[in-house]
Amino acid sequence: SDTYKDRRFQYILTNQHLFIDKLERDLHEIDDEFKKLGSDVKDQTVRHLKARISNLEGDDCKEHEAPCGGDVPQCISDLFFCDGHKDCKNGRDEDKEVCSEVPADIGSSFAGVVSWQACEEATPHHAVVTITANERKEFFKPRIWVRAILAFEEEEHEHHIKTFQLRGYYSFGDRTLALGPERGTKPVYGVRCHFDRGDDDHADCQIVNPASLFVCGNFAAERH
Repeated sequence: SDTYKDRRFQYILTNQHLFIDKLERDLHEIDDEFKKLGSDVKDQTVRHLKARISNLEGDDCKEHEAPCGGDVPQCISDLFFCDGHKDCKNGRDEDKEVCSEVPADIGSSFAGVVSWQACEEATPHHAVVTITANERKEFFKPRIWVRAILAFEEEEHEHHIKTFQLRGYYSFGDRTLALGPERGTKPVYGVRCHFDRGDDDHADCQIVNPASLFVCGNFAAERH
């Protein structure tokens, strides 16, 4: 009968309301418990965690390609990033964070403690890469051309500093600073820094032999 149907409908509706009310109470309780755990998580911490997860997952991109990110995997040439045209389906290749020029800013210094594997008979000591000049050409926007100086202590106690003039580029697509010897200088070292930690201030760097790209040392670099 219609009366039965009405009562049944009201019964179901009431139970749904009760269930929703309970869910809301549970959510408030969870929120209260979460707030008791401490202060809000910093955005930088979240970005670092997301970057670590992304690094562990890896991608299926080929050499000279970079991932677009997002839920649907897509790779495009690293030369298509930040060129003024959206090539990723999600448009991420022109995102302002992806196209940040901060890693190549003049005066930027990235420092860390080098762990030497070869090339130098030295205990771990500080190394600094400092950007001294840059240029982003209008006709080739996916790269910023840079000049830099690599400096590190040869003898920590005597504070003898070795310096090397470098030149190269910063690639937006794979977020890599690639530096080789300046023209006219002895080709001793090159540097590769990969900004894979979710921001423009931290990078994993390698000091390499410029001819073979053999890795001489590694350091986790931080902007200073």
